[in-house]
Amino acid sequence: MAGPDSVVFLESYYEPMAANVARTRLEAAGIPCFLSNENLVSIMPLYSPITGGVRLHVRRRDAEAALAILQTEALPPATGPDLASFAADAPDPVTPRCPRCGSSDVAWGAATRNTYGFWESMLSILLRYPVRGRRYHCFHCGNEFK
Repeated sequence: MAGPDSVVFLESYYEPMAANVARTRLEAAGIPCFLSNENLVSIMPLYSPITGGVRLHVRRRDAEAALAILQTEALPPATGPDLASFAADAPDPVTPRCPRCGSSDVAWGAATRNTYGFWESMLSILLRYPVRGRRYHCFHCGNEFK
């Protein structure tokens, strides 16, 4: 007969990320747990169905509480722009729109096209490396703008 401190299999996950989210939720609630097959499934995803996926294990006495926690929905995603995700040197934290197509699928970063001024082109020739400025890039139409 197994005691209350024996380890039992609780849940199986196809993806390691989902298993880690479940493990983190249980650990945040104070329930000790661990994963097995995580590295094997991460390296060889096709082995996941064969090995039973990434397996979540808990103590027998914590199994019911763990199932109750996992069956409740996680917190809803926060609404509004995530200001911490914007680059520190971005000129405006509000998502800009492309002036050509109006898309909001833009990012601030190094220019992909050779948009040189006189001094940038001279420095690029001397360094033998392209010196590019930073601009917004539209992933919808490919337009670059400031």
